[in-house]
Amino acid sequence: MSPKIAWQQASIILLFWGLAFWACGLMLVPPALDRGRGETAYSIEHALAHLRHIAAKPHPVGSRPHDEVAAYLLEQIEALGYHAEVQETIASARFDTPEPFVKAARIKNIMVRVPGKKSQGAVLVAAHYDSAETSPGAADDGAAVASMLEALRLLKHRARAQNDLIFLFSDAEELGLLGSRAFVERHPWAKDCAVALNFEARGNGGVLLMFETSDRNARLVEHYARAAVHPVASSLMFSIYKKLLHNDTDFSVFREAGIAGMNFAFIEGWTDYHTALDSLERLDPRTLALQGENLLQLARHFADADLKNLDQDGDLGYFNLPFGKLLLFSLDAPLPLLIAGAALLLFVLLAMAGGYYRRLGMRQYFLQTAIFLLLAGLMTGINFTFHVAVMHLYPNYRWLQEPYNATLYFLASCCLTVAAFMLLHRRLSRWIQPREFSAGVLSLWLAAGIYLALAFPGGVFFALVPALAMLADWAFRLVWSGMRNIFITGACSTAVLLIVAPTLYLAHHALGFHADWLLMIVAALTLGLIAPALDILARAFGWSLPAGFLAAASLLLIQADRASDFSPDRPKPNSIDYAWDGATDTARWLSYDAEADDWTRQFLTATPAISTNGIFADFVPVRRLLVRETQPIPLAAPDVRVVEQRRAEGKSYLGIHIRSRRAASTIRLKADNMAAAVQIYADKQLIYQNPRADSPIQYIEFHGLPAEGITLTFVLPADLRMKSLEIIEIRSDLGEIWQKNFKSRPENNIPMRSSSAMPVDAVILRQSYRL
Repeated sequence: MSPKIAWQQASIILLFWGLAFWACGLMLVPPALDRGRGETAYSIEHALAHLRHIAAKPHPVGSRPHDEVAAYLLEQIEALGYHAEVQETIASARFDTPEPFVKAARIKNIMVRVPGKKSQGAVLVAAHYDSAETSPGAADDGAAVASMLEALRLLKHRARAQNDLIFLFSDAEELGLLGSRAFVERHPWAKDCAVALNFEARGNGGVLLMFETSDRNARLVEHYARAAVHPVASSLMFSIYKKLLHNDTDFSVFREAGIAGMNFAFIEGWTDYHTALDSLERLDPRTLALQGENLLQLARHFADADLKNLDQDGDLGYFNLPFGKLLLFSLDAPLPLLIAGAALLLFVLLAMAGGYYRRLGMRQYFLQTAIFLLLAGLMTGINFTFHVAVMHLYPNYRWLQEPYNATLYFLASCCLTVAAFMLLHRRLSRWIQPREFSAGVLSLWLAAGIYLALAFPGGVFFALVPALAMLADWAFRLVWSGMRNIFITGACSTAVLLIVAPTLYLAHHALGFHADWLLMIVAALTLGLIAPALDILARAFGWSLPAGFLAAASLLLIQADRASDFSPDRPKPNSIDYAWDGATDTARWLSYDAEADDWTRQFLTATPAISTNGIFADFVPVRRLLVRETQPIPLAAPDVRVVEQRRAEGKSYLGIHIRSRRAASTIRLKADNMAAAVQIYADKQLIYQNPRADSPIQYIEFHGLPAEGITLTFVLPADLRMKSLEIIEIRSDLGEIWQKNFKSRPENNIPMRSSSAMPVDAVILRQSYRL
């Protein structure tokens, strides 16, 4: 083939692929801001103004900033001319990890109901206004809360809708969905909700994903496809999320209560999630605007929609097409399996015909499949080695769940995978028969399609659409030749890229840096599938094409290296706690870090001991802690009084009043015979009832402890009584024991992500009591 023809053919492929990646870019990047649309359109300025108040500082349940955010929401709702419904109660839930316990909190849900003209049910729009312990919560979930306030403003400029709208600003989501549980279980409005739209975040930017639906979602997804702004959704993501990830949000509570609905989130910038970096300055305003416009548009759409029988049809699968469109397909059994089986049968017939025509036995197909599996295995090894090498060369990354420059490494891995595939494919070219090689790869993709149809029906499109596209190309190449085949190969390989490229990009952000080497297995399978198009490029560019991808990978790695050190923009997370055991009058410094750093050494020394016993032995275990014994700084133990002790109706009642003398907001409580408790009340509100004698709880964790304290009442069998009590009290403020010689945390350090099981920058006290 002459160089001129080779270049012409390569140009056709590059044109198709350029259009494919341009379309993917439009799909995966939030639209540009439009600031000049008037007072009756969503205003990013109004949302940002709200967010400056909401995300001014961390506002976990029980903190003063949390009360200030609640007061701000009530003030703004009243200023907009609405009446706020407030649900103040004690909410609770049972958890079984690390051991069975009850978590409870004093919560404050805030609701607004916008009545419709002839309501068939209410449309619930929900987001939580509490934040994680160490995070201002600009994205999670301040962005959605600000957008809800802006939506309420805009609804004043619109004619009254048919259906009621309920805006739920839920509380205590970060503690285990306690606010949404209280709404569903105890508020009368919950029974009116016909559809729920829940908005979340796990990052600081990116497009808004519709990543979860309730069961029997056909009508819901059809509504979403018609009404959403810049819709991005994939039933593959939902299938994997539902079966493998099990991350709960408030939507989990709504779904379990039988409310149809959808869950939305943006996920780029995972490094900021639940940290001090989740601030207004780092939130992408394009993402905020996209979330707000979708919230408003979907609320308006469902407010005028027919809400009867939303969950009466079957399930739909769905995936994105270019230019903001969704393709919907039925998941009613056994349709996905039938499609996969028919595709595989068609392939087998074509393969047999092609083998007969070219006088080839089926053994050649198996040989070519083995060659491709060898290629895929080698590339998997290369990417795993690359990941290990990065972690070894940059020990800083051990401190992070996700490197700040993770996307650069993902793109570098993609370039490295393409280069490795082309080099290895070229080295093995003497043993490769192109048509039979493509047939072997197709057989793997079609088999994957059958597996997905059985295990993850919503993801069947991910294997079948690319496989069917390249099956069509393969069939045409059996009977045709010449330039028209180049156009067919370009078009069919473009269809593959439009499915695979966005999925890999979103999966990188969803699963994180440490899963990138696994994603490159899918990339290798994709390169094998589009090998006919790569062969066309290789004829024109030769060795320069893989060299170009290696050069691109090198440039990305150089850029990643420049962003590898910690700085004020990329701070290092660390942790320190002070724990005092009042029973033994011993104290120690604790850290969850891998090793002591320049700041924590002042508390831990350079060689702290390692403990696996938890903050205190036998209580709330943590897998690994750095510890150093230190001089005790006595703390005021909680005031504990028995206020009730009686027997009645074959049961024993014990009431204990607990008040913090340190303004601590969180306590954990353990007592002898707690496992035998039939019921437990907090300020007369039932927080636990033991339905299973074989799985009793071990302790209680209470958040938002009021200044006046709380009364816990234990109901036991009549022949039992509690004789001893153990309380752990947690106050997230090192200032309580801070000394002048302590150095403040440097500006390029931040507190690590915390949780109720792993408090950070906390002063922790344990005290035992005889009752």
